[in-house]
Amino acid sequence: MVKSSGVLVLLAAVAGCATHSPLAMVAADLRQSGVITDPKQVSQLERALTDSDIANLLDAGVRAKLPTAVAVARLETAGTGCQPALATIDAEELAGWTKAVQQQRLITGVHPVSPLVHKESRPTLHSLRVAAARMNCELLLVYLQADSSVDNYNDAAALYWTLLGLWLVPGNVCEHRTVMQAVLADCRTGMILGTATGDAHRQQAYPLAFQDTQQRALAKQAAAEALTDVQEAFGRQIGQVVASAVSQNR
Repeated sequence: MVKSSGVLVLLAAVAGCATHSPLAMVAADLRQSGVITDPKQVSQLERALTDSDIANLLDAGVRAKLPTAVAVARLETAGTGCQPALATIDAEELAGWTKAVQQQRLITGVHPVSPLVHKESRPTLHSLRVAAARMNCELLLVYLQADSSVDNYNDAAALYWTLLGLWLVPGNVCEHRTVMQAVLADCRTGMILGTATGDAHRQQAYPLAFQDTQQRALAKQAAAEALTDVQEAFGRQIGQVVASAVSQNR
């Protein structure tokens, strides 16, 4: 069913007026979000972000004892200026993280950080390291997701006045962008070992009657693509981390 609030905008479209609202800027920044506050860690993250490699292993010493599992914490923010919150990692996403480390025999698995082990209301890198330690994980991956979306009418929306056009004419154009930033940390020292980023943009034209369905679909597709970027980078990175840990623990 078409929302009544959209009918007023629809009248403008019928008159031949398309809309051109731009997609708002979106950034997933673990520094500005307050998750990483230690000056040394901030400096390490800034160094990593200046590298052109999506998965940059820093020259920090890895003190992790192997074999070990990796703790993964997913953070989401409701909007600009909002404090990130710990989010649930579903089975499909967990399977992706597990696949990323499956070639590393010294990585025994991936464990999601949940509110059951993270006791703080406000997640920080320190509180998440504590949670990872409770799970007997030597390594911690934290990533933040941020999203932006916009919906506009194109010239075809003028045909919505036929009512049947609400179901058949692709007079709406939705854009959705998902950005992710991830850091891999040594739980013992708090050293940031590397970073990974994901960025996906999707756009789709569709009839007004399917607005809610299409918006949800685009958001899901963009998030999945950005997550794949991060998981692939993490998979390349974890091999370097394991090799460094083995070398330094000899």
